[in-house]
Amino acid sequence: MNSFLPFLIPLLGFLFLIVRSAQTSAPITTDRPDFIKQARESIHGPEIVESLQSSEDYSDYNYEVVGESFQRDHLMALIRTHKAFKTGEIVTTAVLESEPTNPFDSTAVKVVIEGVQVGYIAKFDSAAVTKMIGKSGRKSYEVPAKIGFDANSPAPLIGVKIALKVE
Repeated sequence: MNSFLPFLIPLLGFLFLIVRSAQTSAPITTDRPDFIKQARESIHGPEIVESLQSSEDYSDYNYEVVGESFQRDHLMALIRTHKAFKTGEIVTTAVLESEPTNPFDSTAVKVVIEGVQVGYIAKFDSAAVTKMIGKSGRKSYEVPAKIGFDANSPAPLIGVKIALKVE
């Protein structure tokens, strides 16, 4: 046992330093990546923000749709339809539809683009958006939308943003 002691103490010190540096190396973040911004920057360089004006007073595509990773096939079909593999983005219109039969959220609002579902409004906003749809007197609500992805990636992550002010 005494013959291993001179080797064991430096080894334990080295392992301690490795474990300690691994714990402090990188902070964990829960922020979702901005795929539209990543796609634009990979093609055109850093984004230049311009002031956009519209009749509905939306300044940009400010609301991130959730659950789009479950709709990858639909999103890829839209990219193929628009032949947007080189541009990295599609600018279109999204339709917000209430989904009262959703088993997880009776106020769920699905996001549909060109007849295919691409995601949902976040659960914490779904009740407010359901009320907005109801106040409009229609069964759905149309908003401007952008689909963004990295055109240089063979299997890009795809994000969807809409211009929506939740009241």
